[in-house]
Amino acid sequence: MMLKIEHVRKNYDTFSLDCSLEVPQGCVTGLIGQNGAGKTTTFKALLGLISIDGGSIQIFDKNLQEFQVQDKQKLGVVLSDSGFSGYLTVDDIIPVLTHLYNSFDRSLFLQYLQKFGLPRSKKNPGISHRHESKTESPGGNFTQSKASDPGRTDRRPGRGRTG
Repeated sequence: MMLKIEHVRKNYDTFSLDCSLEVPQGCVTGLIGQNGAGKTTTFKALLGLISIDGGSIQIFDKNLQEFQVQDKQKLGVVLSDSGFSGYLTVDDIIPVLTHLYNSFDRSLFLQYLQKFGLPRSKKNPGISHRHESKTESPGGNFTQSKASDPGRTDRRPGRGRTG
């Protein structure tokens, strides 16, 4: 089992988490849920960034408390905001990843950039975790953000189909 969480508990004044989850080898998994459901708390517990009040976490059949630096080299996590997106280009991030991961495969990384058409030299290349719906109206195209501010509507010329 790649990941096994058994009744991981974390208690705050206004929130309590009790989470169990199993992820087999080879699976890509994401947590979805309402704001305040415990997604970030679960990830923080998995990464050892917070202490838990009970339960157990095993990654690659090893207890999280026994994890060493070399074990963490096998992990990859995509957070909603890494801090890289606003001011670094993909080319700027490559040396960071090279230093973070001993087995970082630069050649494979570059192949994926090309495969998915991601620009290497542009800051904030338009990669977004927001869910958006595009709507056309006689006055132009609109994008409704469904993430951080559900009531916000952005007018973005040139987005969507016209005619």
